[in-house]
Amino acid sequence: MRRPSDDMREVRAPPELLARWALEASAQAQEATWSTLCFLVEVEHAAVTQLPVPAVLRNEKAALDPDGFLRVPRGALEQFRLRSARAMGWMEQLLFFRERFPTAAQRNPPDALYALARLFGGDAGPQDAAVDVLVRESVLPEIEDLLHRTVTYPGLHLMLERMRESDPQRSAEARRLAADVLGELTNTSVWGVRKRLVSTATRAVLGARPLLEELERGGMKIDRGRAARGFARRLEEAVSTLSGVRVLPEALIARLAGKVQDAAKEEEEASEPDVEQTAQRK
Repeated sequence: MRRPSDDMREVRAPPELLARWALEASAQAQEATWSTLCFLVEVEHAAVTQLPVPAVLRNEKAALDPDGFLRVPRGALEQFRLRSARAMGWMEQLLFFRERFPTAAQRNPPDALYALARLFGGDAGPQDAAVDVLVRESVLPEIEDLLHRTVTYPGLHLMLERMRESDPQRSAEARRLAADVLGELTNTSVWGVRKRLVSTATRAVLGARPLLEELERGGMKIDRGRAARGFARRLEEAVSTLSGVRVLPEALIARLAGKVQDAAKEEEEASEPDVEQTAQRK
């Protein structure tokens, strides 16, 4: 039986939509689209093995079914399959774009574009990898939402819409598996998780900037504040699934959402009338 996500490699935009896009999109916009596809391929390829699936399969709690047979949950295996299907789908889109728009594909994206992929593709132990999965499931959906709003390439739109059919359930299951790897957090173990979370979240924000710069170079308008607030909200939801001691400080959430700078600005503006009144009294 074929599953809906198995046909991601066969997602193709109608020729008339591609022809219209080729006429309406500027050369810079086409190059930015090529950079976007390069970014997505690298990130999805790196994310395939990010979840420590072997460790989960070895340690997942088994249960006896009504017939007396031992059954082990296969959620981690399904996660690996879904991630592999996503990576293959974006690879097909990359090749298809290169064949149809060779001029735009001649431009080599900046090396900094792959910083986020390197972050997610690092050789980390099961505990650190599980923390990185929580960050990935916070930043990548926000990036995909941003791309869906800004990039007009039909093939990218169709892929994102196809993935949205299973994304909520897949993302929730990825966060659950990561939480199972981390286990119950105590006052001692929470410090290592918190340190890794802060480090990965900060590097993820920096790693997404080159993509935003490529989109802006292509003439697309980017709402960076909205993306930052969305990432902070998703990250807070992701770590709320962890059991035990609270992991994420509220100050970090506020900083990622840009609220710290906004609050400082409001405080500065509020203090200006007091300065003027003091001067008048003198």
